[in-house]
Amino acid sequence: MIVDDSLIIRKRLINILLEVSNTLEILQAENAEFALSKFKSEKPEIVILDIALPDMSGILVLKAMKRIFPETKILMLTNFPTEQFKEACLKLGADYFLSKSDEFEKIPKIISSLLKECK
Repeated sequence: MIVDDSLIIRKRLINILLEVSNTLEILQAENAEFALSKFKSEKPEIVILDIALPDMSGILVLKAMKRIFPETKILMLTNFPTEQFKEACLKLGADYFLSKSDEFEKIPKIISSLLKECK
């Protein structure tokens, strides 16, 4: 599941994910409310989550997701890669914390690894 308010980012991530595996079912959400609703009903194994969402902090979404399904792997992807945010996200159970600006190239390897763990 991709949770990001930017359609451009979501499309870029979909292309990356389909290169990793063309059999993935990829859910999308552009805000926290829809993301949490889909998360509860669909139970995705992996979530790529932005910190800055229009209706709620991605950090609060992370906390809620980990409370609902703690086994879900969550990769935080943000334009705000500060140590403060990184520490908060990792403490709340994020599996990865990446900067949108300069760490996009790490996503395919991380997703491949997470898919192997989920099998």
